[in-house]
Amino acid sequence: MTSHSFFPTMPHALNVLTATGLILIAGVLGAHFLRRFFPQIPAITCYVLTGLLIGPSVLNLIDAAMLEEISIMVDLALGLVLFELGRRVDYKWLLRERGLLITGILLSLVTFFALFLLLTQFGVSKLVASMVAALGMATSPAVILNVVREVKAEGQLTERMLNIVVIGNALAFIIFSMGLAAVHVEYSAGWESYILHPLYLLLGSAALGWIISRLLVWIGQWLGRDSQAQLILVLALIAATVGISVMFNLSALIALLVFGIASRSYDARHAIVEPDLSQFSGLFYVALFVFAGAKLELSHLLTLWPAVLAFIALRLAIAMTTTTAMARINGVTLRKGALLGIGLMPLSGFNIIMVQHAVGYYPQFGSQLAALVVSILVILEIIGPVCTRYALVASGEAKQ
Repeated sequence: MTSHSFFPTMPHALNVLTATGLILIAGVLGAHFLRRFFPQIPAITCYVLTGLLIGPSVLNLIDAAMLEEISIMVDLALGLVLFELGRRVDYKWLLRERGLLITGILLSLVTFFALFLLLTQFGVSKLVASMVAALGMATSPAVILNVVREVKAEGQLTERMLNIVVIGNALAFIIFSMGLAAVHVEYSAGWESYILHPLYLLLGSAALGWIISRLLVWIGQWLGRDSQAQLILVLALIAATVGISVMFNLSALIALLVFGIASRSYDARHAIVEPDLSQFSGLFYVALFVFAGAKLELSHLLTLWPAVLAFIALRLAIAMTTTTAMARINGVTLRKGALLGIGLMPLSGFNIIMVQHAVGYYPQFGSQLAALVVSILVILEIIGPVCTRYALVASGEAKQ
């Protein structure tokens, strides 16, 4: 008779649920430990440092393969961030506040051209430089929203910061898509690739977000003012939007921003109860930023650090100069204008997702692009939240 062991076969790696649990526990404990000694450091920075420690670059407790498997939770976290940001933006008010709109557009364009010229001086090819410069326009909505919530910030600077984040991310995506079209031309792809692909990404993603927003309002009217049912509906539609974007190779970034903005702006009957996502966002924020830290790679930074430091310094200088110069137009003091520029320091983690698009189509080109972007993120994921927290506290708009 053959005996069968009831002991389990030990796996070579953690499964998805165990890895997710480890990320959440490590994030909470790491943040608690660091903030005991450095109480002024934002929780986000602590999560990122914890992720960097347990990730492939240091202890490798969570390897690269496992990070890919748990990316679905990160996609949902990003979905919550973008929807929430969109809900906080009133585009009709933004169109009336022309000074703020001009500031956001001017800041983005000056940042793009200055960073492009800088990178070419470091020997980066014009194509790679243009796409990295485009990504440099995008401030992290996840960091800004999390720090705003952490310090309970409200006021002129806070609202202007959130609106500029939306403008910068939207323009970054448009210019990056144009750069992707240039990559198609560089690699002699067919005309449908460099003409239709950017249009498909932009218009298709916006259309998806608008359709989902109409669906939310329509079902919300049918549900009535049942806040719990509406909250479940919002979470379901966010998950569906992320999933559909992946299925059809669209941009979840644009789709979810449009979803959030349109669901607020076109809800004439106020059928949608403002969803309270705070009970879920805490969980997802921990996972998101520990994951972001784990994805960071230190190897490229050893060779690219001169360009990386110059990129960060120039980007900060442009932000502070532009927002200070436009302070009076925006109805804030020069001091608050400068603080606004400092608060916009965090670089968007969505850049990694956009880079992955390029890697998927042209691995050789994409790897060069990824090395530079990830190296910049290594520093800005850590110091960016600190800058934002300082700006909000120094402006007097933080309540904590």
